[in-house]
Amino acid sequence: MPIREISKGFSINNVVPYFQPIIDLTSQRVWRYECLARFVAGDDKTFLPSEFLYLVEREHHMQALTEAMFCQSARYFRDLNMPWSINISHSDLENPQLAGVLLSHLNDYPNPERISIEISALSALASPRAFSHFVEQCMHGGIGVFIDNVGAKPGNIVPLLNLPIRGIKLAGGLLKRYNHRCDALAPWRADDDATHEYVDNMIAQCHHRSISVVAEHVETPLMLEQLVNLPIRYAQGFVFSPPQAYTNR
Repeated sequence: MPIREISKGFSINNVVPYFQPIIDLTSQRVWRYECLARFVAGDDKTFLPSEFLYLVEREHHMQALTEAMFCQSARYFRDLNMPWSINISHSDLENPQLAGVLLSHLNDYPNPERISIEISALSALASPRAFSHFVEQCMHGGIGVFIDNVGAKPGNIVPLLNLPIRGIKLAGGLLKRYNHRCDALAPWRADDDATHEYVDNMIAQCHHRSISVVAEHVETPLMLEQLVNLPIRYAQGFVFSPPQAYTNR
């Protein structure tokens, strides 16, 4: 199905969570799952958010999509002793009612502390006041917040680390640049020292604040092996598992 034809059969009811594990590198066990939105068409072809979110935004249904993803994920993990998270968009972050709406679904939910919300660093930096308010609302409801895709774009998130967030996720591209500098055979590049300093400082700041650090987009065994250069305990990526569809339990 060409992307331009998605609109003919698109429905939020056909957007479902796929689950990708985040691994504890110390124990080699699943630490938590990230729930990723996928649109499943009538022919069972699967589409990424980048391929269908424009339809949701055009119809102003972002909150409905986020709420649907949250409820489906919560239902799946309700009786499992496993932490999980979903992503929210920049428009979600700017919606002052969203946190309250999500928390309203957890009145009888067991251990809501298992739940986290992931927000991109770009969105958090673009709307720091909205981000701070969202983190505070989530904290009062027992939900954690992760800053996602840190280092994918320039920006200093250190001031945001003073908020009661649960963790950050370092972008795979940033870690590739970091490991490039650690490779003695690789040619030196002008931004290598700055990348190295940024990553080391970010990890140190997080450890000082007891904020978890996740290496994301770990796609190859070499990338995984290179993580030994960094004091990072958690990692996520295709080297462990691609996002997997819902299965009946």
